[in-house]
Amino acid sequence: MTRMYGDTIVSGAALRCLLGIMGVVSVLTCALSASGEPIPDEDRTITLYQQLAPATVFLSVTHGPAHPFSSSPTTGVGAGFVVDEDGTVVTNAHVVEEARGVMATLYDGRRISAAIVGVDPVSDVAVLQLDAERPPITPVRLGNSDTLRIGQQMLVVGSPFGLGFTLTTGIISGMGPVRGLPAVPSRLIQTTAPLNPGNSGGPLVDSEGLVVGIATATLAGAQNIGFAIPINTAKQVLTELREKGRVIRPWLGIGGKFVTRDLQRLLRLPLTDGLLVEEVEDDSPAKEAGLVTGPLSLVIDGVPWVLGGDIVVSLQGRPVETAEVFAQVVSQFQVGQEIRIEVMRDGHRLERVVVLRERPRPSPRQRQPRQSIAETMLPQTVQAPPAPRSSF
Repeated sequence: MTRMYGDTIVSGAALRCLLGIMGVVSVLTCALSASGEPIPDEDRTITLYQQLAPATVFLSVTHGPAHPFSSSPTTGVGAGFVVDEDGTVVTNAHVVEEARGVMATLYDGRRISAAIVGVDPVSDVAVLQLDAERPPITPVRLGNSDTLRIGQQMLVVGSPFGLGFTLTTGIISGMGPVRGLPAVPSRLIQTTAPLNPGNSGGPLVDSEGLVVGIATATLAGAQNIGFAIPINTAKQVLTELREKGRVIRPWLGIGGKFVTRDLQRLLRLPLTDGLLVEEVEDDSPAKEAGLVTGPLSLVIDGVPWVLGGDIVVSLQGRPVETAEVFAQVVSQFQVGQEIRIEVMRDGHRLERVVVLRERPRPSPRQRQPRQSIAETMLPQTVQAPPAPRSSF
């Protein structure tokens, strides 16, 4: 029997011989892979781990008593990574905020103290300084998170449950805002790389060995849905945290949701694109400027709305139709700057003048109390409410 493949005629005997040879090659390939020698992709991963692990630190954090009548301190764990030869470490703010002491375990097993240089709860980024007695550490290389694409391979180095320096792998499964996680940037990296207690603050690394994110949270009740802060966000606050210990941001003192086209079509009210003001904080620039909320509370398709208040249309003449654009415009202003806010009220456009002030830090009472070792060890877990709410 003969068969034609393209312009070539192959006899049955030749075909059986060819298939036999292919089978032998396949068996040999499997045998080589099963012999214990790493294949090229594994070699690359092993090399990356060997480069990154020595620049990663395991953090043991001590907090004060969780209850005023308790004398026992609480503890937590996390990770961080060294970004320069001076021993500067980047981690999550929620790992070290309000800590009484931080100890860093190095890859070689040595434990040294780490001082908190600066903490920014808004971006969930913190900066530490390793003790001067540290050994020489080759820092990580920082990448560009703005160029990431869904499907890219990712690695996470950390010390889950304090079990030592481990590696988990996955891909980028999404990019964008995460509902229910207000204390982080609106744009997060979603990854399938498993995140466990001890991974928070650790590096998210691409296949070139560049740190492109900081592991920060997992989605409650889900499997392999983790989130990382883009490294470009950390770059933006790193210098200010080093120099001032905090990030100074302009503040309006308003909160609300952005008007959707579905809401406009459903209600047929004089709505327009912009931020529907649902809250005006006391003693805030927005309160002094006379911005108001509405009197009508509704739940539409499971989403709570407060209607009838001002809709912020523009800032200094620049339209603000989404949370990302609003945040970007506000970030370009300075504390103490006087700006014009255009609002829609009862179908009429009005202009108000606001003098921006520094965003206040949340008081300890506004923060979630630390109640046990188990809770403080866990990375942040987030729930997904039906609609995002923004505060500025």
